Order: sequence, then structure tokens, then C-alpha cells
Amino acid sequence: MAEPSVTGPSVAVFDLDGTLCRGDSFAGFLRRSMLDGRLRAALSLAAAVVLVPLFLLPAGRRRAVRGFVLLATAGRSAAQLAEMAAQFAVEHVAKGRIEPVLERLCEHRERGDRVVVATGCAEPLASAVCRELGLGDVEVLAAALAPGRFAHRPVRGCLGVQKVARLGELGIAVPVAHAYTDSSVDLPLLRAAERRFLVEPRPRTVARVRAALGPEFTVLG
Repeated sequence: MAEPSVTGPSVAVFDLDGTLCRGDSFAGFLRRSMLDGRLRAALSLAAAVVLVPLFLLPAGRRRAVRGFVLLATAGRSAAQLAEMAAQFAVEHVAKGRIEPVLERLCEHRERGDRVVVATGCAEPLASAVCRELGLGDVEVLAAALAPGRFAHRPVRGCLGVQKVARLGELGIAVPVAHAYTDSSVDLPLLRAAERRFLVEPRPRTVARVRAALGPEFTVLG
């Protein structure tokens, strides 16, 4: 697909997991946190019998995620979670940087574009992963957790149409100039972009995006 010329600064939005770095960072972090310690691991394994099937049902996914987050964060302060996130990010990024897309992000920055990483991964992990990728000064839109009496809980998402809404809160009007993602979950973001890029997508992702948007996108990798 030929790219139209752009005059002046533009906005480039990048997904994180599967786009800048391989793997689901938040799922990996929750899994490790849930298995850290005998009691927590035993409770997590017992709860998984209910939570995993629930997660596979669209109507139950939100409740399942709340359960996973509760098990992973119970008894842990925000400072402890931030420290754990920083440690996890080092290992996670070492396993799967997607260099061609990181290079594209750097090119956007060099020509003065506004670059935003918008991800369903939760803070503080999203920012920790971005720092490990060398993107510590890039704007990050991420899901949010809030501390409760015994554990943290999800309070704000950043998936699908939520990404577009969150961009609007930053004063970014749509359409944005560029959007990069690996997932059809980001169809609302792709619809809100002039130039659409799928990063190392699965065949079914390509098919879903083509069915929804036609051929106006570029596959990277």
C-alpha cells in the first residue's frame, strides 16, 4: 500500500504486546505473581479451575481478570508491585524485542511525530516494559489498578474502543496518522487511523481486519 505524504507533525499510536515486544506481558506478570509463594500458588491453582473457563467466556472475562489480579496482588503494596514489575520487565523484554517496529517508532520520533504507546497492559508494568525497550520518554496509555483493603483491582481498561477514547482525553483527535498493532481487538484504533499496520499478525487476524476494513492496511513481518 502506498503511503500518502504527510505535512507537519502527526500522531503514531503503537500497541505494546505483540507489536513492540512479543508475548502478553500482563498475563505473564500475573502468572508469575500468582505462583510466588506456596500459599498463594496453592490458592491460585485451586481458583484457576473456575477462573480459566470463566476467562474463555466473553461475558465472564472481566470477572476472571479481577480474580487473577486479586490473587496476584493480595497483600502487596503499590511499591512492591512496581518493584516486581521492573524485575519482570527486564526478563520479558530480553526474550522478544520486535526490532523492526521499534526502529519505525524511533523514525517517527526523529521526524517530530507525537508517539503514544496504548496498551491493555496495566500500570506499572506497561511503563516498566517501555523503559526496558528504551522508550522511557514516550507517552504511555495503559490500564489502571487501584489499591483496595486487601488487594488491587482493575479500575480502568485500555482495550478496543477504550484506546480511542483515552487518546481523546489526551487531546488527540482522530483520525491519527499511523496505528500499529498485532490484534483485531484494536479494530477501533485501526478504523481511527489513516495508515494501518499489522505486526506479525496471525492469518485469522488478517482475515478479520480485511473483512472489517478492506485491503487498506500493511502487514509488517
